[in-house]
Amino acid sequence: MTESLWPRAVSAVGKRGLLPEKASSLTPRELGNEVAMRGDDRLLQLALGWYYPASYGRTRGSLSDEEATRLVVALEAAIAFAEAAAPEQIAQPPAEIPRTRQKTKSCELCGLPIMDPVAAGF
Repeated sequence: MTESLWPRAVSAVGKRGLLPEKASSLTPRELGNEVAMRGDDRLLQLALGWYYPASYGRTRGSLSDEEATRLVVALEAAIAFAEAAAPEQIAQPPAEIPRTRQKTKSCELCGLPIMDPVAAGF
């Protein structure tokens, strides 16, 4: 079971953009810490509470197999939630406000615009 759940969990957080560039060189704990710093501590919970005990100790950790499976399913569900929310989160460009061109007078000598003191608020 560890051979399938852990890669699924890592894939799920990767699809959400939470994996660091150096992910392949990190241990499960380090990877969980990096993802937790990016806002989701569930991979760290899975690593410490289930993956390490099941992989190396061949014992039951603080998470049962069922709890670990539910956690991975929740991580995978977060992908669908993020994808569904993504279109709403994309900022729409503000509607362009048509600008009216003010008529300005130019200096007959130099050609520079002459500012109207009333329109400028003076």
